[in-house]
Amino acid sequence: MKNEKGSAAFLNSQFSILNFFLIDSRVVKKSSTAKPKRSKRRQLFLPHAIGMTGGIALATVAFWFFKKQADHVVAGRADRLDDVVMKAVHRVDEPAIHDVMHSITQLGTHAAIGTAAGLTAIAMFRRGRHGDAWTVMFSTGGAMAINTILKNVFQRERPQEMARRIKLPNSHSFPSGHSLLSAATYPIVVHHLVQSSSVATQALAHTIAGLTILSVGFSRVYFGVHFPSDVLGGFAAGFGWLGLTSLSHTLLEKERRRISIAAESR
Repeated sequence: MKNEKGSAAFLNSQFSILNFFLIDSRVVKKSSTAKPKRSKRRQLFLPHAIGMTGGIALATVAFWFFKKQADHVVAGRADRLDDVVMKAVHRVDEPAIHDVMHSITQLGTHAAIGTAAGLTAIAMFRRGRHGDAWTVMFSTGGAMAINTILKNVFQRERPQEMARRIKLPNSHSFPSGHSLLSAATYPIVVHHLVQSSSVATQALAHTIAGLTILSVGFSRVYFGVHFPSDVLGGFAAGFGWLGLTSLSHTLLEKERRRISIAAESR
């Protein structure tokens, strides 16, 4: 009788152990076959977010628009619309608006753009993001060089009779340097400031940056130091350069990773 009870207890213990391993194997199998959740990847640098395809598309569209605008300026087809828009804008003549526009137009100066890009690059260097920092400096420096080259190529006279409130610059009119530099630089700077924030915050920040860029361009027409077509040309050239910067940065990063992987595999 005792032997029968002992045998039954032994069998029960064996079944318990067997069931434990069967259940455990099912859990392991289920967990191994379960699809891992994809975490949303937030790009920490705007040229990465734009990417190669986006860079090509942005540069192509922007430079196409710039060429069209330049053709209108050279052929004189932009003069009529420029005159209509400037006369409409210059109907507004309020001291309070002058002060606001004066503050906004300063955001497009070489000093403001250079400071914003420099501080952003320094912050990136301190975080070990040397490649990104060099891209910011290359982008801003390149935008300044392109602005000078284009002005000397087209040599359009500024609207002498329409200038008001601020001194008329000595440089040529087409394209607007303030507009070009703002479009090429501020999107990268703003993205760096909100790179770790939520998508909603990033969208809001880039919207504000976009409105700021547009306001800088408008201020140049408001003060009569640029024709509207100058501003449109500046926007196009600036965004086109931003597209080329994104494209070149993405290609260089891919090549750097390829070289790094090849070196590790040796």
